[in-house]
Amino acid sequence: MANRRGEELTDEQWELLGALIPEPVRRADGRGRPWRDNRKVMNGVL
Repeated sequence: MANRRGEELTDEQWELLGALIPEPVRRADGRGRPWRDNRKVMNGVL
């Protein structure tokens, strides 16, 4: 993954962290905000 400032997770880092983050439980009625990709969210946090 290319990045401008070196702030994104590398593929190797994501392999370790991605396994620790559970998939979100989706509502049966389909209501609520759509989920974002877990990797993009983690990059935003960092």
